[in-house]
Amino acid sequence: MTYILFNPHANNGNGAEGAELVKAALADRSPELCDLTAIDVKAFLEGLTAEDRVILCGGDGTLNRLVNDLDGVCPDVPIHVWRFGTGNDFLRDVAGDGPDAQTVLLNGYIKNLPCVELGGERRYFLNGCGAGVDALVCKRMNEDRGKKPSYIATAIRSFFKDFKTTTARVTVDGETRTYDRVWMAGALNGRYQGGGMLFAPDQDRRSDKLCCFVWHGTGPLGTLLCFPSIMKGKHTRYTKYCDIRFGREITVELGDAHFVQFDGETVSDITRLTIRKQGDVHDR
Repeated sequence: MTYILFNPHANNGNGAEGAELVKAALADRSPELCDLTAIDVKAFLEGLTAEDRVILCGGDGTLNRLVNDLDGVCPDVPIHVWRFGTGNDFLRDVAGDGPDAQTVLLNGYIKNLPCVELGGERRYFLNGCGAGVDALVCKRMNEDRGKKPSYIATAIRSFFKDFKTTTARVTVDGETRTYDRVWMAGALNGRYQGGGMLFAPDQDRRSDKLCCFVWHGTGPLGTLLCFPSIMKGKHTRYTKYCDIRFGREITVELGDAHFVQFDGETVSDITRLTIRKQGDVHDR
């Protein structure tokens, strides 16, 4: 049996419509639609067999919900991701943007996912996790989702009005560095986050390490002017402001409480986060 798992909130609230399009494309298999926000996803998948097939219709937010509903455990049933989101950073990283990148088998990529510990809770992520202005932009975009907000307008408001830089102590595999005027600090499992922004051009999600990313030392205008360079991964040349390291365990200690985002989902009032790459990395 083929099941289409969908998130009605995906793609600015058009997830149900996307699921119907996938159902029409797979009409010869008579697939069944399942709203993942209305079921116990873990129990549902555990009730299936290797002969069943699951199509996940959505983007990075839908993927994030799935892996956290599964508590980081990879199910036995094969799950294919069907591209239908606004950012699609995971699919962009593993399959590119070409016409043959419509679906990807997910299972190999959700074994031993990285996790972040926030206030005693553990959250898993596929792409990236961090504190700072990027998390604030995610928060504002999520709040205004029904209004179809402009990312550029939201970013400008965040840079010049809402966000205040902080100090940070960032420890990567035991080596600690201290930064002033920190705008962003976190870790990337893949190369992209934020809807196509190439934060970590040299990161390989198949490796046993995460890419630690810290932007610091600039003012609002300088940061905003450098921000577009991230789209093509050219920001790494600004070595005075952009510090990149690789490691298995990353701890960020902030001087003030800030928002933290993991694959675009946000948590508030965080002063410390520990991010770890889990276990052995499996072949994809």
